[in-house]
Amino acid sequence: MVQSSDSNQKICKDLLDEIDKARLEIELSEKTFQWAENDPEAIDLAITRKRAAVEHFNFLIKQAKKINLKLEKEDLINRVLK
Repeated sequence: MVQSSDSNQKICKDLLDEIDKARLEIELSEKTFQWAENDPEAIDLAITRKRAAVEHFNFLIKQAKKINLKLEKEDLINRVLK
């Protein structure tokens, strides 16, 4: 079965949206360390949260590479600077 161009565009858009969410989760997980202060349990949870966020982000990037998802330079810059 061959997917239509519209279907491919939707898949790419959805994947890019998920990558943006994963990047945001990494940023939030980093802020969790600030809130953890000196509580060892909170620090462990922050570490676990960040590891999971990074793993998820890496997985999504691999998926993007598999489908040869490419971004224009300007779009990439806008996504990184969000």
